[in-house]
Amino acid sequence: MEQPSILSFSAPKGELIEPPKSEHPILASSYELSPELIALVQKSSFSGIDSENPYHHLREFEQVCSCRAITGMSHDTLKWKLFPFSLVEKAKQWYTYTVGSVNGSWNELREGIHWCGLGQIFTSANVWP
Repeated sequence: MEQPSILSFSAPKGELIEPPKSEHPILASSYELSPELIALVQKSSFSGIDSENPYHHLREFEQVCSCRAITGMSHDTLKWKLFPFSLVEKAKQWYTYTVGSVNGSWNELREGIHWCGLGQIFTSANVWP
């Protein structure tokens, strides 16, 4: 019997991993997250390196989301759906690890970024300019 290679354990399987459902149901029969909206969110992505401020990323991300409304979808659900597009590298790994444990709650996910060690440690004196 042939032993599986290390590559077979680490290579992506090509499966689409959709985040769990938001705690707020989507009441629209259909919706679209436009490529332009996704590109806008990706434009100011967050990687979780020490020089980045997670609070600034969240503030900017939530401002972008507040400018868009989708009929039948709460703003928290919109943020829940778009947030993974705003993350790269270490922050994306944190998201993948964390998203299943927050019960579809945007607020729990948002709070998680504060204590997870992404970005440097910020005191209340230097968080908001």
